[in-house]
Amino acid sequence: MEISRKNFRAMIFYDYKCNLTPKQCIDRLHLAFGDEAPSNRTVYNWFAEFQRGHTFLCDEFREGRLSTSVVATNVDAVREMIERDRHMTYREIQASLGIDMKIIHTILHDHLSVRKLCSRWIVHNLTEAQKQARVKWSKEMLKKFNRGRSNLIYNVVTGAKTWIYSYEPESKQFTVWFISK
Repeated sequence: MEISRKNFRAMIFYDYKCNLTPKQCIDRLHLAFGDEAPSNRTVYNWFAEFQRGHTFLCDEFREGRLSTSVVATNVDAVREMIERDRHMTYREIQASLGIDMKIIHTILHDHLSVRKLCSRWIVHNLTEAQKQARVKWSKEMLKKFNRGRSNLIYNVVTGAKTWIYSYEPESKQFTVWFISK
């Protein structure tokens, strides 16, 4: 049987009114409820609240903004924006949707599982087609390096991190992607 927080507070308040110490109250609760009993810190906090005259046993209303920004429509909108433009910035997303930077971070990293590498959003979990495309591209790059067209292969240092060199047709630049393992 699960006892509510309000019920535990009533028991703590009863022990407080019976002039028991917080330690005695903790012992009684652990004897009766074992692991379900509230923590020692909770009992001490409630004894302090009762001493200050706070006897309302229900949770009070707390001011603050509800977390309504991380909703499916915003997640879908952010996904659509970064699929349309891989160079999308946090500020551009914020200006478009009017949501907080922390919420944008949560959506991108926790809900969409993407990371920003070299000013481009890269999906962290790749589909099978994306994996095959990367293998194909890697094999083509190895052929070019093997034919001696580039000496950049000698600049690659291996270790706990992975460096991937690529050519960007959009910007006509040679870019380095850094992927942490």
